[in-house]
Amino acid sequence: MTGREYDLREDVRSLMTGQWLKPGETLRAFTPTGRGNYRSDIRGYPSAAWKAATALGWAVAKLASPLGIIAGGAPYWNELRRFEGGPAGLIAFGDGKQCQAARLLGTGPHRSGIWILANVRFGFAADRVTSVEKAPEGLRRSGDLSIVLDKVIEVPSTQFAFEDRVSHGSDVYLRIRFHDGSGVDLHPFARH
Repeated sequence: MTGREYDLREDVRSLMTGQWLKPGETLRAFTPTGRGNYRSDIRGYPSAAWKAATALGWAVAKLASPLGIIAGGAPYWNELRRFEGGPAGLIAFGDGKQCQAARLLGTGPHRSGIWILANVRFGFAADRVTSVEKAPEGLRRSGDLSIVLDKVIEVPSTQFAFEDRVSHGSDVYLRIRFHDGSGVDLHPFARH
């Protein structure tokens, strides 16, 4: 991968195959997502006040973006903009902040990474840049850096049921449901 900068959407297959999938594991779907690119349709989670504050915060961030670029925030802002406009990588649904889907979202998909659904588990792995010496299994980037995946969320298949396809508007998602009735819909990644 030397001579080219790292791009999660371009490098997602290499990262996932080399660092997430175990021998004998079958991949059902995956989607690379930017920081916080998921939607919660969980009743009462997050609270209405939190949703309003977040919407206001994003509006202010978009208006102030030239200041962020001048201050050195260009790489972060470009990452956020890259995932805007498309469908959410994940839609969680359920009843209240104690449901399993709400607990899953609360555990940390707050970095860019990959949602992965395999036949034996479901999870989220965040991408991280590190030096080559510390990460021999990482995907090489130009220079002496490599990209590694940190397993943030890992749910074994004994805790959910795969239910097949569902539609959200014109977008098709794959649904898994946890034992408490809550669940997540994963938007499969397709290169256009």
